[in-house]
Amino acid sequence: MKFRMMIAATLVATSALLAGCGDKPDATAAAQPTQSAAEQQQIEKYNQYVDVANSLTTSFQEARENYETQQMPLLKGKAAPTSMRIENDILVDRSATKLDTAAAIDAPIVEIDPAAKDFSAALKVLSPLSHELNNYADSKGYLADNGEKARQLSKDYLAALTLVAQKEAAFYKGLSDRDQALTKEAFDKAPKDTAAYYRAGLIYYGKLNNADASVLFAAPNNPAALEAFEKSLAQVADAAAGWDKKVTEQSAKSGKSCSGGMLEINDFLGQSRSMVKDIKDGVFKREETGAMARMSSSNIVNAANRYTSKYSNVINRFNHPMC
Repeated sequence: MKFRMMIAATLVATSALLAGCGDKPDATAAAQPTQSAAEQQQIEKYNQYVDVANSLTTSFQEARENYETQQMPLLKGKAAPTSMRIENDILVDRSATKLDTAAAIDAPIVEIDPAAKDFSAALKVLSPLSHELNNYADSKGYLADNGEKARQLSKDYLAALTLVAQKEAAFYKGLSDRDQALTKEAFDKAPKDTAAYYRAGLIYYGKLNNADASVLFAAPNNPAALEAFEKSLAQVADAAAGWDKKVTEQSAKSGKSCSGGMLEINDFLGQSRSMVKDIKDGVFKREETGAMARMSSSNIVNAANRYTSKYSNVINRFNHPMC
């Protein structure tokens, strides 16, 4: 399940959601303090880190899992593999360079900097192995030597890729921690019972629910995970109700219709509530083996993908408001 994609989707929305319909732009702008040069540098650094994460459509964690489950079995025996693929090769050096560029900015971000440097270092170890195997795969060298080079390099490649996946996970956690801190700060500072307050609440509680979803999909039959997911989902719903009320009031005053993204928000809430019902109805409680067990796993993956899609739609709507 692509939990990294969930995280990446939330990262792009940190500040963009803080401006939109429902508030008076001039008053909001006047209330914002001028950012110092150091703060601007920190924002630029953070954005560059986010760009690294968002550029990885397939995470190195996923690439490692795919290599181990799809490529390694083809290297058993002495016969030539029928196919070979090395994922993310073009992004190894590119990601390391971006990480180094961001880390060099003199504006410390303690939640991310150490993990970013470790991630870059691991990528540089992976780089020569990845390039050699990628060229080998693209040129179908495995048909010339029956996969001998792949067998020779596979152990070292998998070890390097595993290290990259571990450092990538730590990097994502740092991004998530920073993102959550910024979101909570915006929520805490927003004037109560205003459109800005409910909008910030939607973001903050949405991110909490997103994190709870990752735990729930990993253990869909865990009562504590389900309880946490339901709690944060209810908080999203409360913030959405407040947001809808304020946007409706503003629309009535201005004479301009604005849905405020409620179509996407309601779609997300509805899908999430349906998923909760499925869990309570035992849809994922499959203890059988064979086909039935695979069906259960597929149900969980499909539920995770639907959740991710609906959540991303909400983020995209707020990042690209129509009013």
